Amino acid sequence: MAATARALGVQRRQVFKHALEKPYTTSWPSATQAAQDEIIDLLCTALQPLSTYFAESRRICKSRLRRQRRRSKSKLQSKPSLSDKALEGKSMLKHVVIGINGTTRALERQAKGQRSEGDLALVVVCKGDVEPQLVAHFPGLAHAARTSKADRGGTAKLRLVGVGSGAERRLAAAVGQPRASALGIRAGMPALDAIIDTAYANVAMPSVPWIGNIAPGCHPAPALHPMAVRELRTSAPVAGKRKSPADAAKPSKKAK
Repeated sequence: MAATARALGVQRRQVFKHALEKPYTTSWPSATQAAQDEIIDLLCTALQPLSTYFAESRRICKSRLRRQRRRSKSKLQSKPSLSDKALEGKSMLKHVVIGINGTTRALERQAKGQRSEGDLALVVVCKGDVEPQLVAHFPGLAHAARTSKADRGGTAKLRLVGVGSGAERRLAAAVGQPRASALGIRAGMPALDAIIDTAYANVAMPSVPWIGNIAPGCHPAPALHPMAVRELRTSAPVAGKRKSPADAAKPSKKAK
């Protein structure tokens, strides 16, 4: 009897449970897989000078340290210089922000209307290669940055692209860094402007309906949003038939 009870406890059945979804959810702008692949391919090609710049900068730094250790102060010794491609990568750094933290700070300044080196026109996030909690803030922050620029009389053309797994490895190799989970792109270079135009044509604008217009003094009319219910598929143990109190009080046949 005990073995049968243990066997029933091990057995499980599939059940469905319903729960209310959070009303303040943010979704990523829609973009086809073909559009994502095209943007990643263009970025990997255009950002190659950054990889050259970082590689040569590390080499020059190591060479400088070696000279300092040898205490070589000779003026006849020529100092290493950057190649033309590396110099192009150095100038490109003014238009590219690498990393989640740097891109987040740039969007925050843009949302507050603070003066910076330039507003971001394109943000690419490798959401398929990192934990969702690390990048969940980007849709709402991109919406705030976009609407803030529109309120200041600018053109709200910011695009947010969330790409799948495998993209970070390619982007990190293109920029010459160990990680590149997020990239922020500013307009101003022909190679990057072509990528921004491609994103404008194929990716929807970041929008969070429940935020609305965030301009100071602008209070949209209150509205009810439809209730969101999600269905969770899980399992539950198979329990045996429980005896009622009346059946439990009856003596068993063996007792007779």
